[in-house]
Amino acid sequence: MTKISFLFSFLFFSLSFSQTYQFDFLTKYSSTIVKTKSIGESVTYNNSDDFSYYLRLNKTKEDFTASLYDHKRNLEHYFSVIETKVNGEIRFQFKYINSAKLLTSTLMKNYRYEFSEISANDPKVVSLKIYLSKRAKKPISEKEFTLQKANKNLIPLYRSEWLREYSDDGELKKVGNYIVSKAIENYKTVTCEVVLKEYKNVDLQLVVPEKLKM
Repeated sequence: MTKISFLFSFLFFSLSFSQTYQFDFLTKYSSTIVKTKSIGESVTYNNSDDFSYYLRLNKTKEDFTASLYDHKRNLEHYFSVIETKVNGEIRFQFKYINSAKLLTSTLMKNYRYEFSEISANDPKVVSLKIYLSKRAKKPISEKEFTLQKANKNLIPLYRSEWLREYSDDGELKKVGNYIVSKAIENYKTVTCEVVLKEYKNVDLQLVVPEKLKM
């Protein structure tokens, strides 16, 4: 596994910052749309003690950026990312670009999440049904999670479309100390298989300027 270290450059920042974000966990998930065989990848940095914010890397042929989602403050911070390799180590340099109000869906706040256990053996398998409202009877999406043991409940580290705004309250806490190692997501006619490719502890700190560029 490639060793990753971090180098930060915030030359335009003042000595006083409005917010500091600390990340201690990295996950890399690979996803495959079954019908089209389209493959994607999701790399996120999280604070395993505070899932209200996370950092997602976005790499294309044209550019390399990162988005920091802060659901508690309803903000999204954008960074450009410079990737370099020094003595076999990959280094990321983050530079703050601007911020914007986070576009949240009021509809998703009314969703009902229902967990049920399929297998209690190792690995543990649970299903998740997502309903459009508290009273809805037919789920709009169904998922099956294969879990592996962890030292705390790390299920929220799985940032699918449906879980990125889901808190660690309620039924999720009852599942126990696990991390999602594999998922099969079904939504209407689309089935997606997701596999955990990498996870590890990191020590990453990002700060945003006192005066945000909005």
